[in-house]
Amino acid sequence: MKKIKINVLGIEYTAHLGALEENEPRLSDFDGFTDTSTKDIYIAKFEYDNHSIKDLKKHSHQVLRHEIVHAFLFESGLDCNSDWARNEEIVDWIALQFPKINKVFESLNIKE
Repeated sequence: MKKIKINVLGIEYTAHLGALEENEPRLSDFDGFTDTSTKDIYIAKFEYDNHSIKDLKKHSHQVLRHEIVHAFLFESGLDCNSDWARNEEIVDWIALQFPKINKVFESLNIKE
């Protein structure tokens, strides 16, 4: 398992990449999750088999991006004070569309 530090609005989170279900039982129901109480993000170890998608690295990145969005929404206070910020559909939308939005910003040289 690989651990990386992520700065989320000034709060340090630790992402545990390639975590195993036997070490983190909460992964039995999810590909990843964010524990805001401990500032940990867990992303499951994905292994290719006859029933999985082929590009597991891409999937892992998508799951990590999704969980980082959860952390940002929590640390901004929106998670605690709104229903939409806990909604998995909006979190997925942000996580899935961010690379496309960022690409447009980069093409226009918009940095801040």
